[in-house]
Amino acid sequence: MAQGDPEQSPYEIRGWDSGDDDLAISIRVNGCRFTISISPNSFSNSPVALRLFRNILAKFIAGEDGDPEVWDYSEQVADVFLPEFKRLAPPVVHTGKLTLADLAPRGAFECEYCVIDERPLAVGITERVPEIEPIDEWNIRKIQSAFPVFDPREVEVPYDEGHRIYDIIPQRVIVNGQQFFYKSSWSPSDPIDEIGKYVKIKASNPPLEHLHMSRLFGIVAYPNGQTKGLLYEWIETGRHGTLWSVMKSDTPLSTRQKWAGQIRETVAALHELGVVWGDVKPDNVLIDNDNNAVVIDLEGGTTRGWVDHDVGGTLEGDMQGMERMMDFIFNDESPLRLGASSDTGYSEDMDED
Repeated sequence: MAQGDPEQSPYEIRGWDSGDDDLAISIRVNGCRFTISISPNSFSNSPVALRLFRNILAKFIAGEDGDPEVWDYSEQVADVFLPEFKRLAPPVVHTGKLTLADLAPRGAFECEYCVIDERPLAVGITERVPEIEPIDEWNIRKIQSAFPVFDPREVEVPYDEGHRIYDIIPQRVIVNGQQFFYKSSWSPSDPIDEIGKYVKIKASNPPLEHLHMSRLFGIVAYPNGQTKGLLYEWIETGRHGTLWSVMKSDTPLSTRQKWAGQIRETVAALHELGVVWGDVKPDNVLIDNDNNAVVIDLEGGTTRGWVDHDVGGTLEGDMQGMERMMDFIFNDESPLRLGASSDTGYSEDMDED
């Protein structure tokens, strides 16, 4: 997920979608979604602007969507639509209890960006009315019974400022007075495989001491059974974070051996159950308050440098990722340790609004 800074901007850049010659920028403003489309046809007598667009598009195709130039360009495009953002998505102030249902999108709009004679223009703004028919094979109430299903109205979201509720990316939530971690699903089909893995784990009733991993508590779904997100038991990390963030050159060997052993034991136990971890990387290992390594994220996908895309979702991919993980843990000169952040993936990581 791409995220802007709400303190600095009246809108939030949520992400991008690119084709061979077109680009769509996803923007959120006060709970409304705006999708700005750009293609070569958007440019008339504007060779400079077209050349810049092609350069930015090439960065997306090359997987360089974290490049500052990409953010700068996206903000320049979004700024053209500021008057429309203000008109179509005025601010609101929430009072009282806040739930996931209250954070549902207020509206969605398709926006076309044009440049004529090197002058950018906001054109073709139309409201998009979702016409999504529920798909029975994605009805989570019908395809599983191992985990409880909650309506979005049953999931409370803590907040401080009523005028900024749409800046919230809900993660810490409360259900029946108990705290959980919430992960939003990009589409109702996305979590099906992950839920299936947890169903398999629960049915096998493995010894918990061999599974140092996140535990699914429940599922958030709409009345039609389409999944909105997943609820996990809360993992307290305190001053710690992910393995990526805590691993340092002065980390004691005994600590490294402990973490490596816990990760190996967990992955081996998963494989015995026929479950593949998938997106093996240190960003998907939490270090909890007891200094234990906890494997998270069974969703799948791959991350460049950790698991090759063509072996993603396989035992071979897990073993490849584990070999690189061990190098990351024990080798202070590992290119994976010295390189950029590992959190650059092929998986669908965007959060639902």
